[in-house]
Amino acid sequence: MSIPWCREAFEASVTSRAWGATPYDAGWHKSAKHGEDLPASAELRAIFEEEMALDTVPAWAEAVLARMIGPLPMCGHYAFPTCVEEICEAIGRELAPATVHGCYTADPVRKVLLAYYVFCLDAWLKQASLDVAQAELAMRPDLGKDWARIAAAVYDALGSRSRPKELAVRRLVHRLRWWIKTMVWDEDRRDQFQLDAFLGDPRGDEAHWGNYGNPPFGDPYFEEQKTAEIKRLDAQLTDLRPGGRALLDRIESTWLCAPKAFRYVERIIIEIGALGSDKPPKTNVSILDCDDTLPDAASYRQWFDGFMASLTAWLGGDGAARPELGAPTPVRHWLVRILRHKLQLYAKHCPFGNLVNARGAGRRGTRTIGPEGEST
Repeated sequence: MSIPWCREAFEASVTSRAWGATPYDAGWHKSAKHGEDLPASAELRAIFEEEMALDTVPAWAEAVLARMIGPLPMCGHYAFPTCVEEICEAIGRELAPATVHGCYTADPVRKVLLAYYVFCLDAWLKQASLDVAQAELAMRPDLGKDWARIAAAVYDALGSRSRPKELAVRRLVHRLRWWIKTMVWDEDRRDQFQLDAFLGDPRGDEAHWGNYGNPPFGDPYFEEQKTAEIKRLDAQLTDLRPGGRALLDRIESTWLCAPKAFRYVERIIIEIGALGSDKPPKTNVSILDCDDTLPDAASYRQWFDGFMASLTAWLGGDGAARPELGAPTPVRHWLVRILRHKLQLYAKHCPFGNLVNARGAGRRGTRTIGPEGEST
């Protein structure tokens, strides 16, 4: 019996669970207000009909959709294209991985780099002389960067001390340490970094905000804000005039997993340094030497265009276009079609488009993607 294309049938389908962070997430009647008319979408209806033609949706396919496609990072993630390549591999293997490298994930190398930047901020906050801070940095591996220069640039950007600056740097340091502690990775289950500091409940809030594909590690965003220390500090920052609340919002949004996380932190440091000044901050300058962490827009766009074309070719029967997907089957075809359409919507409506369409503003980096998806 044919299943009708209607709100009730769609909402009962597995297909309906794939569209978080897209206009479809607004629902059958409201999606058009956000730029996509769900009931009028021929592509979405065709995807729905592919699911209805299946005898059943196997558990592995539901897991890939629920853990990987549904919570796909709307920013693209700093390790892009890992998140989409892993989906293709999971579809081919018919098995979701132990760790999904998506939202709220960061590898140890990236955490160590952030820790060095946090050290520079903490040294300024604790009134360490620049030469002492530089001497400690010189005792460590240099990670390919001139830390004496970076520390000097951070000190210079922050400038003379003031109560508002100290409050803002304290808040920024705590937030960045929280990300270092709570981002997960293959062998990092929130048990590898910041082990000497209580920064909030590291379990996150899975019940209210989900786990982004990595249970039982809940969304950590709000948990750090609940501690007594941070409530007091946030209240003090919010009382700053002008713009205390807006600055706090930006500090809280320093996700380490974002593609331009270090550039974002750089801009916040410069902004803090301008507190109390009548002149706008010069945020276009570089103080953290982080261009190697920022995406090269042309490289990302070229890779994405080729990847999308290869998905279309595979869906059309060319198995060699994406061999990791395996031989086409009805279940694989349905999932790949969902993935392709979700990426189309992300590129059109989400910050993801800034990453793959060279649509965003701001400084371009030197991190490239090779033809096989390798990052350099």
